[in-house]
Amino acid sequence: MNYLSISINFARQIPMLNPTTGEIALFHALLDLKNIDMNFKDKTGKKKSWADGFDPTSATLQLYSGLSANGIVKAREKLKALGLIDFKSRGRRKSTIYRLLDLSSDKSAFNSSDNSGDISGDNSSDNSVTLIKTKQDKTKLNNTSEKSQATPHEQKKNFSADSVEYRLAMYLFDKIKQNNPQHKDLTASQEQKWADHIRLMIQRDRRSPQQIKNMIDWSQADSFWKQNILSTAKLRKQYDTMAPKANSQWQAQQPRKRVYE
Repeated sequence: MNYLSISINFARQIPMLNPTTGEIALFHALLDLKNIDMNFKDKTGKKKSWADGFDPTSATLQLYSGLSANGIVKAREKLKALGLIDFKSRGRRKSTIYRLLDLSSDKSAFNSSDNSGDISGDNSSDNSVTLIKTKQDKTKLNNTSEKSQATPHEQKKNFSADSVEYRLAMYLFDKIKQNNPQHKDLTASQEQKWADHIRLMIQRDRRSPQQIKNMIDWSQADSFWKQNILSTAKLRKQYDTMAPKANSQWQAQQPRKRVYE
């Protein structure tokens, strides 16, 4: 991760994520402030990394982003839901700790990296706030998320046509229709249910929208899975089963450097 790669990868995801101007402004403000933070060492004298947390004040974020305090709170919640940042609030007397997440596609086009996780604890950025999820924890999370269902309150949420959840749901449906033009159209209620499963994939399963799109493309191009992944519910349920094969094929397609380079 570095400033340029994060900026480029964020720009590439804008058409799919469809963030507001405020969310874009906050992301770039965090990116600029993290770049400044990289010039300082932590309390142990070690050089900071892009994965480390940092804690800009609300006033500083307002200055760099042009947003109000309330605008920052709303924008950061959306950026977190989209898998772009993580943060940990520490009350009124301490600044919130932020962490930029790795948006690069050079590790896995389908699975979140093993070092992703929520920021927790009360340490400041000088203590390099970086938590590593164990594979056991991640497996437990995935197994739980497959079985979990939306609560009645969550099911009442309506997804607008320009929301990332709805757009990804309809993206899968369009792919299904391309493979089978006779496939039955969705009702408005079904469209909302499809979008809600995408929401669960993002919020509970920790899939980024780009990873979900990649899996949709792969599953609908695979001779076996395109006959079985006929809903976002099935996409979510079978995601971990498809991921090893999808990743293997994706990695095989990546350009390899010459031995003398």
